Amino acid sequence: MPVLYAVAALAGGLVGAIGFAASYATLEKAALGWGFGPGLAAAFPVGVDASIIAFLAMDLVLIHRRTPWPLLRLSAHLMTAVTIVLNASAQKGGLSFSSKTLSHAVMPVLFVIGVEAGRRLVVRAARLAEGHDTEGVPAHRWALAPWSTWLIWRRMKLWRLRSYREAVSMEKARTIYAMRLEQRYGKRWKKVAKPDELLPLAMASYGLSVEEALLIPEQERAAQAKRDRLSEERKAQQAAEEQQRQVEAKKAEAAAKIAALDADTSVVEAQAAANARAASAEVAAGASVAVAEAAAEAQAQTARRTAAAETAAAQAAAEIAARRETAVEEQAAADAIKAAADAKRAAVDAARLVDDAARQAADFRLRTARIEEEAGRKEKDAADAQRAAADAKKLAADAQRAAADAEAAALDAEALLKLQPTERAARYIARIILRDHEGDVDRMSIEAVADALGGASHGTASKRRQEAAALIADGYTG
Repeated sequence: MPVLYAVAALAGGLVGAIGFAASYATLEKAALGWGFGPGLAAAFPVGVDASIIAFLAMDLVLIHRRTPWPLLRLSAHLMTAVTIVLNASAQKGGLSFSSKTLSHAVMPVLFVIGVEAGRRLVVRAARLAEGHDTEGVPAHRWALAPWSTWLIWRRMKLWRLRSYREAVSMEKARTIYAMRLEQRYGKRWKKVAKPDELLPLAMASYGLSVEEALLIPEQERAAQAKRDRLSEERKAQQAAEEQQRQVEAKKAEAAAKIAALDADTSVVEAQAAANARAASAEVAAGASVAVAEAAAEAQAQTARRTAAAETAAAQAAAEIAARRETAVEEQAAADAIKAAADAKRAAVDAARLVDDAARQAADFRLRTARIEEEAGRKEKDAADAQRAAADAKKLAADAQRAAADAEAAALDAEALLKLQPTERAARYIARIILRDHEGDVDRMSIEAVADALGGASHGTASKRRQEAAALIADGYTG
């Protein structure tokens, strides 16, 4: 195949170059006669013929950039017609239907055919590279089943089905599926069957296979489950955040209470110390006025006040301890709520993992179904190939049997004619040449003749081949 490509490229380039050169010489000579100057006459053929290549090249560039402009190719075809007309009218007699006109017009035609062939090859390669090439529908199918072929072709074009075999396989699968539904539900299967079971037939016009259509409900359920799961996750996240805010607020409130209790304790202790100092000062001041009596009364009073202050301090300390215990309990409750929120979040994560596993299992079932379908198709192709090989072998056996019958009939005919052994040998060689070499005597060598005659000598084999050639030339057909 690479050799064929090389020959095609070399021959196409050679023909295009010859056509361009001939067109150039013809148009340059004609331009001088049409009033062009020598310089402009030399550039005129290049402008006419090179414009075809330029327009087609720009058309290919725009197609590659996916911005096609049909006017460029139309302009290239218009310039093709112009160069053909100019070359044809360059002969002395002008534009007329004659061999001269044809001889001047045929070279630019060759040039344009070569350029168009190159354009078609480039476009084909670009479509193959981008995966846009589509397998065509065979012509015999249009003639034998036009309506169903139209439906298949329409589906291929609408939904970009590149393979005709794939489209036919999908149509077969849908037909078999409809027949199975009819076998299951009877003649009224279209009204009795479940909506999910009718999906493959309803989605046929959208280019979906039976397996893809049957997976739609499962995919919708999986999508709905995913949406529900995401909604639950959002709700759980919001609830966890709300609980976290409540826990933080309770922690802040407990901390504020503890700080307030600490402040109250400090105030009480300071007040008790101040009262003690004031009582001591009063005793000291009253000692100068009434030494004995006032001192005793002051000491008693100081003792009572000190006891009262100690009692108040003890009560305040007990109250602070109780408040601290309450704050600790509230903090423990907040920690328990946070742990519950973390457990709920872990449960949501576990549910997400379960949904992911279910989705992966559904994807695995889809891939398994596709692999099984591909394996069934390959087995069917192999069976068709084996059947074709068996048919070919049967045809070859029939051909050999027919050849043996013909040979036996020829031998019987020769026996009836009472021919000599040499004549029979010549007729035998003639039949071999007619059967195996299409009547061409030169294609059967002397050695092959000698082998057919059971090891005859070279001279005998050559003589028998000459006699066989003479028989074939006289009209012998075996």
